[in-house]
Amino acid sequence: MSDPYALERSRPHAPGCLQSKIALQFDGKVLRATGTQSVLALPAVSGKPKNGHFDYSTEWQKTRNAGPIPEGDYWIQPSEMWANNWLKNLYRSPRVAWGNFRLTIHPYPGTETHGRGGFFIHGGANPGSAGCIDLTVHIDKFVEKLKSELGGLPECYIPLTVRYPPG
Repeated sequence: MSDPYALERSRPHAPGCLQSKIALQFDGKVLRATGTQSVLALPAVSGKPKNGHFDYSTEWQKTRNAGPIPEGDYWIQPSEMWANNWLKNLYRSPRVAWGNFRLTIHPYPGTETHGRGGFFIHGGANPGSAGCIDLTVHIDKFVEKLKSELGGLPECYIPLTVRYPPG
């Protein structure tokens, strides 16, 4: 069976962000940025909750449409920022599920995604996702901080590392 997400898996084509040497880390509870002028650490989750809790086990990472984004190395490109507007909200992506913004998460070629893909950083009203990093109501603050640090949304990339604590 072919991998429907194979085209997402690549090295960045844009240069690293020169305005600021930002790097992102996600540990299942917080999305942190390093290399920023001020601290950026926002509550975040990934996957759908099981019995009211988020499960970041290796087995659950393999579960399509329910498990968290698999551990590994990824990158985002700020110029790919997708802003929700009234038309998109009405027909395609309700704010309750996606929030006001979303950014595509691209896996590096060596990252094992277990045949999964279509990962984003996004917001929404309720914590949980089908494998994205969900900032819920904090997505607007994340985007504001990113724009401030980078002087807009340039054509560059930011590395993102996903590592969960043992458990």
